[in-house]
Amino acid sequence: MPKQILIVDDDPALGAELARLVRALDREPVICSSAAVAIARLGEGEIDLCLVDLDLPAAEGTAVVLKARACRPPVAAVALTARGAGAVEALRAGAAEIVAKPFSPTRLTALLRRHTDGGARRSSGGAAVVGDHPCIRKALERVDQIAGTDLPVLLRGEAGTGKETLARLIHGASARRDGPFVAVNLAAIPEKVSGVSSVLGSWGKHERPRAGWMLAAQGGTIFLEAIDELSPEAQRKLLRALRDGTVSSPDGLPVPLEARIVAATCRDLGELVAAGLFDEDLHLLLRAGAIELPPLRERREDIPALAEHFRRQVNAREGRRVPGFALDVMHRFSQHGWPGNVRELEYLCERLVVMAGSRMVVMKDLPSHLRIQVIDFERATRRLPVTGVDLRELLTELEERFIAEALARTGGNRNRAADLLGLNRTTLVEKLRRRYVA
Repeated sequence: MPKQILIVDDDPALGAELARLVRALDREPVICSSAAVAIARLGEGEIDLCLVDLDLPAAEGTAVVLKARACRPPVAAVALTARGAGAVEALRAGAAEIVAKPFSPTRLTALLRRHTDGGARRSSGGAAVVGDHPCIRKALERVDQIAGTDLPVLLRGEAGTGKETLARLIHGASARRDGPFVAVNLAAIPEKVSGVSSVLGSWGKHERPRAGWMLAAQGGTIFLEAIDELSPEAQRKLLRALRDGTVSSPDGLPVPLEARIVAATCRDLGELVAAGLFDEDLHLLLRAGAIELPPLRERREDIPALAEHFRRQVNAREGRRVPGFALDVMHRFSQHGWPGNVRELEYLCERLVVMAGSRMVVMKDLPSHLRIQVIDFERATRRLPVTGVDLRELLTELEERFIAEALARTGGNRNRAADLLGLNRTTLVEKLRRRYVA
């Protein structure tokens, strides 16, 4: 039986055009003219992909996306819109892609083939935007305001708070959503390169010409992670490229810059400017579109929703059937400081769900530093408690907490974190490997 693609659109002409594209892929179109009928059809199962018009009245398109994500297994939803309104909310609800109308039949056909063949990945992520804390709502409102512009964006937050996920959300809600999303971790670029060659397409006297990531992102979005790691020379060249609207091609000729810049940092760029370590003009240009992402410890009420999101995600991806987390486990999650933020919670949930298989996650499944009683090390007495203490587990908790805080403080830079802890980098890497693999 051919795969079925649900088409949800109240425009008969557009519905017929979409059905024609679906049949050309040897898929069977199932056309629904209203959200209510589509939601009922999704409940019957056997739908492989949902193609929904976001321009349906009363946000009904987003309701279809939510229903598609709630299916077991989840059904990928591709949303179409002419106005861009509701794109952020649709991505947050679980839409795999946002396609602008009028659409290119060739591009849409390729996108549908990619999803029905199982080769697509969700473009917006979604983990960091799960939750309803006021800080998250404020960040999403800001995304709504600037996604449709070409304004450079600066995302600031601790390591693991979801800056790349938000960058993908901005890309997915913008007019550039059909273009590439190129992520560059500037902290991982060798110091001698300083980010110039890789990002801007410049090259040294004895190097072969390279186009650079900027040209690779033309027509789309380039995400510059750890913007504070750029050398002064690279900062000046990036500022010039943004001001002039051009970058260098491999043959040295100027090429119009047609990529949206989204930068991210774990550090306070204002302090770096004051210390003479970051270009003031570049900072002023970037902060015009600044968005702050809060650490997980400041939005603890979102932890249960995040943990459930990761549980469902891992169940679907790894073929597990874990029904949930025990109440004491969820309580422990809410008590933990999460120095690694959402990323730390994601890695832990993945490990726990894979281990549990088909049963509920219980307290004995947690790593040792989460099983023992929470201790406030700044206020704790240095005397041995009357009831005694498990010294090995206490020291393990202290070590893991300090390692996580050092990584958060240094934006994930293992060399600087090792220096803060008085460790060799190889020792720190081995401790991290045991933490997440053991």
